[in-house]
Amino acid sequence: MRNLLLTYARDLDDAYPGYEFSIWSAEQLLGYFNEALCLIATRRPDMFTEQKIVPVDTCNRYVDACDCVKVLDVLGQCDKNGKNVRPVQRRKERATVWAQNKKHQNFTREISSYELLEKSSLIRVYPANLDPTAELWVLIRCAVEPKAYSLTDDAPDERCAFLAAACQWVLYRAKAIDGEFSQTMKTQSDSHGDMFAKILNMTEQSDNDYDEKYRGHPAPANKRG
Repeated sequence: MRNLLLTYARDLDDAYPGYEFSIWSAEQLLGYFNEALCLIATRRPDMFTEQKIVPVDTCNRYVDACDCVKVLDVLGQCDKNGKNVRPVQRRKERATVWAQNKKHQNFTREISSYELLEKSSLIRVYPANLDPTAELWVLIRCAVEPKAYSLTDDAPDERCAFLAAACQWVLYRAKAIDGEFSQTMKTQSDSHGDMFAKILNMTEQSDNDYDEKYRGHPAPANKRG
């Protein structure tokens, strides 16, 4: 992490050899960096993800991913070890619930599609005639809380957009301190804050375009208050 923080110090003209972090300490910049991760995760939860193997409630056709901050998508049906993944389709529109006496159905153990239920960790799976006695599993991609880094940690290995946005937030917060006394620093600080938001907007639009073109469904729109 120190090497990453040193790049921020250079951007702040605070990395003269032998006198690095003289104005803004490494601990201070690290605090801004961790702060940036929390803000990025709030706006772009898809930048902090894990894959999880979750059982299916075959009687009710639900998957409860309660340990996820947010379910992003279902990668496929799998075995209990996350192997033999078979892709399933995400529904573009919410389906009408099919109520029928299960005694007269021909059951299947293959999941064909799913829908993410809004404002919950629940996933609805289809078809309606899943075998209620079967043990079925799905592999999901879900958002998780970002790690809080320490000075002894390795720097995160993330996408370029992730680090670019974090850098802009660190510079914004650092220069905002002097911005109370200098109009020049305030202007520079505001510029970094604006760039932080622009980077997130650009990557969000790029990812939404990818989802719609290659995954076959539009990404859910961010709702802002």
